Amino acid sequence: MIVTATYEPELSDADIERIAEKVAERVIMKLKQDSDKNKLLNITESAQRCGVSTTTFYRWRERYQELQDIAITAGGVVQFRAEDLDKFLKNK
Repeated sequence: MIVTATYEPELSDADIERIAEKVAERVIMKLKQDSDKNKLLNITESAQRCGVSTTTFYRWRERYQELQDIAITAGGVVQFRAEDLDKFLKNK
């Protein structure tokens, strides 16, 4: 004979509110991470993200084809997606 039992947890309003706050925090964190990855950075911001001077970053652009390939140029302004720079640094 198989006996099945059902258990219905009782959550207080405080428990539900605490869970909702944690879920909201995670959603906000995920959205922030996604928007940061797609953010376009100029040369100075890109150099800062890579932890080098702008001079070094310019040298890297001349030396590494990958940096030239991921550059986005619009109206003469060179920009890089933060996510692409992270991948470049990981593979460098």
